[in-house]
Amino acid sequence: MKKLLALVISFVIITGAAYAGDNQSARYIRLLSRNTASDSIDSAYFNPAGAAFLEEGVHVQLNGQTVTLKYSHELNGESYSMFNWVPFVPSAYVGYSDGTWALFAGYSIPQGGGSLEWDSAKLGGMGTFTDISLEAESSTHMLSIGGSYAFTSAIAVGARFDVSIAAAKYKANLRVPTVGGEAELKKSGTGFGGAVGIHVHPNEEINASLTVESTQKIELAKKSSSGAAATSSALLTMAPKKADTPWVIRTGFSYTFPFNLEIPVSLKYSFWKSLDEDKNRNELVAAVGFRYWLKEQLEISLGGSFANADKQKDELDSTFLDPELASLTLGGGIGWEIFDNFNLDIGVLYPIYFQADGKVYKNLSKQVVDIGVGVGYVF
Repeated sequence: MKKLLALVISFVIITGAAYAGDNQSARYIRLLSRNTASDSIDSAYFNPAGAAFLEEGVHVQLNGQTVTLKYSHELNGESYSMFNWVPFVPSAYVGYSDGTWALFAGYSIPQGGGSLEWDSAKLGGMGTFTDISLEAESSTHMLSIGGSYAFTSAIAVGARFDVSIAAAKYKANLRVPTVGGEAELKKSGTGFGGAVGIHVHPNEEINASLTVESTQKIELAKKSSSGAAATSSALLTMAPKKADTPWVIRTGFSYTFPFNLEIPVSLKYSFWKSLDEDKNRNELVAAVGFRYWLKEQLEISLGGSFANADKQKDELDSTFLDPELASLTLGGGIGWEIFDNFNLDIGVLYPIYFQADGKVYKNLSKQVVDIGVGVGYVF
């Protein structure tokens, strides 16, 4: 039984898989390229050095997202699917800038924030097929404080300190006579990290940035465990012991044309191999956005990004309940200054995942739709 459940528990290594990424503000969702952000306080997350160039005053931004998840796969000629709705995922930022320096704080959920609920699936790949039902909730809540300083009108540096609190809850019902049954496990852990960066703003048209984010080591400890003895024991044995995150490099460049169009380009590189030798790849996300001001108070935006995923077939099998697939993501929306210093952002994000086959599980696919709304005010 433990060998069978080992395939299932692979799915709980999802500290971030159910719902994760840089979608930490509505402005990002509608643009997908924020590594040179210096126009609102969400730069605290994407580009801490850029906060030094915010307009003078106290900046507050609140964001909320709603997400739908649909995953599916085939096993032994039968199809299995899951649909789930995550009604609300929050993030918030606050800070003060005097035009040359800034202090800021933020709350975000950079890993997880969603849930998977498979009412019916099957384990395969070991000469047998076993009915299962599974639930997993995973999230890493990050609290950040930091600051930035502009040495000149063209160059600023910034730094951020992060405290991350990871929490996970797993339920499994392995339908095996006499030894199966339901079990539940909760785990949590805390980690520390940070970021440093530089932002270059030589003129009104050009912005460039480089930010390095440190790895965070998070040991997951058991909070509680209950249920069928064999399933509970297997959960305790197989569930991940860590929720570490890798070193990350972010860089970006943007140019604003005289006809009210800005094009920001962003690259994000995550060093997963140095964190986990079993990983067969690092992760690269490349993005480009387009912002066009219809008038001074109203803009429309579009964005696109690509994330690589070259997992081997046996590794794809181990993620069949939340497959790790390459994706092309599209985003769009509007930004509207409803009245002086009060801004509204509305965005929709839609990743297009490239279907793939594992050795055992075929036609692995997923669909995600993310709608975000953000409000910001400058006092």
